Amino acid sequence: MTNTIPEQLPSDAPPARALLAMIFGAVQTQLLSVAAQIRIPDLLKDSPKSVKALAEATGTQEPALSRLLRALTDLGIVVETAPGQFICTPMGALLQADSPNSLREYAMLFGRSLAFDTWANLLHSVHTGMSAFEDRFGMNIYAYLQHHSDDAAAFYDAMTSVSNQESRAICEVYDFCACRTVVDVGGGQGFLLATLLQAYPSLHGILLDLPQVVDSAHTVLQDKISEGRCQIVGGDLLTAIPPGGDVYIIKRVLIDRDDAQARTLLTNCRNVMKPHGRVLVADPDITSLYGTLFDISMLTVFGSGSRIRTPAELHDLFATAGLKLTRTLSTPSALLLVEGVPV
Repeated sequence: MTNTIPEQLPSDAPPARALLAMIFGAVQTQLLSVAAQIRIPDLLKDSPKSVKALAEATGTQEPALSRLLRALTDLGIVVETAPGQFICTPMGALLQADSPNSLREYAMLFGRSLAFDTWANLLHSVHTGMSAFEDRFGMNIYAYLQHHSDDAAAFYDAMTSVSNQESRAICEVYDFCACRTVVDVGGGQGFLLATLLQAYPSLHGILLDLPQVVDSAHTVLQDKISEGRCQIVGGDLLTAIPPGGDVYIIKRVLIDRDDAQARTLLTNCRNVMKPHGRVLVADPDITSLYGTLFDISMLTVFGSGSRIRTPAELHDLFATAGLKLTRTLSTPSALLLVEGVPV
């Protein structure tokens, strides 16, 4: 097939060609979302299938589906093994429902009008620093989700899928063998903590988040609670932090806090950790394309108060909290892990 939207353009490609592909970025988002919805990657998991067979399985029009598959081929999601025959690629496998690192729900969420209507209002955020989402929908995202059950289900399924992927990625690159107690600060429903406790049988964990958030964590962590290896604490992250941890993990929490709140949170962790303790901040890597685009998404949803900090900004923030940045680690999920120790 002739490439129409190459995943990577040659370095000497004409600027107009590169820019035109960027302008159609919204089309790429919809391609991934639709492919996930009609389960193209699932259908192509084990063996190649023809366009006709796929059209019959998905209830779609064969010529239209052929054009969709051509674009998915150029995006690296499927491969044409023979004329009219396709199979899934390793990247496409991440859109399969049963993939351990599945991003299927994440792709479907960003294909919804909930996301597209917000991005279309980006200019409002750039002009004002305020939430484009709130300007478009008249309420913040959490109030909106309470009134729109379909969007809420898609949102929370997507957050669960990306959290599961990121949790596995953290386990891959960070060694918790020397750690006895890990405190997951703002850990939500406990998916990261559950992954760590499963991977390290001698590890103990404490989950801290708002009372109304951690109520649902008992289901995720019940086995580890029964074993006496896990404790759930409902409380304010900026008021009191459980003491005695070897590692305090702060994943996707600082991006929702201004500098004063972030400094308070880090200082609270430093004050209660063991002498050899560490803080581990995990946020999208602002030096990656995903990180810069995610940062813009945060701007449109929450306004300028939410942002991903650069490594230099984190270094300065750590210093004001009595911490020294010791190292940064990249992960397969595009998270950047930033480790700090008490000064």
